[in-house]
Amino acid sequence: MPSLKTSYLLTYNTINTLLWLHILTPILLSPLQPPQTTYTTLEPWTRWTQTLAILEILHAATGLTRSPIFTTFTQIFARSVQVWAINYAFPSVTSLAPAYKYMLFAWSVADTIRYLYFVVLISGVQVPGGLRWLRYSLFLILYPIGIGSEWWLMFKATVDTESWAVKALFVFFLGLYGPGSVMMYKYMVKQRGKTLGRA
Repeated sequence: MPSLKTSYLLTYNTINTLLWLHILTPILLSPLQPPQTTYTTLEPWTRWTQTLAILEILHAATGLTRSPIFTTFTQIFARSVQVWAINYAFPSVTSLAPAYKYMLFAWSVADTIRYLYFVVLISGVQVPGGLRWLRYSLFLILYPIGIGSEWWLMFKATVDTESWAVKALFVFFLGLYGPGSVMMYKYMVKQRGKTLGRA
């Protein structure tokens, strides 16, 4: 019988695989769909799916998973700010920007594969080599697309807002993207070397 921990993590990762696949599918099926339509149909799904990921900070902090707490917090916090303080709070900016669709494409491809990888791993089945390679290789392309899109949307919101306090906060966050993205990229490159090297 699987343990309570295994059952929980399997359920959590399966739900997230399906949620991100639900976001990815219309982007793949309708690549020429206008940004406004993408925003209207997928913004609520993306916002709440990403909010669910806050649980991963607790997973790391309590030892439920072996993920490093600081790296997990950094990525989840950055995305949470993006979906709530930018995408949701500035619909007139986000809904018109092609960068929103690019961001969702990068996020949903990466996370559908990532959560599926964990589902297979937790199930105790040997992870197929192709899935492992995708999990630890696609970020090389998807990270720049996702991070660049996030930065652009935040920049547009910074220009749009009339609140100087919000503007100053966004400028501060925009400045963090440089060192933050380098840190995340280096971490994933290191993980890629370890995992694919062992394989």
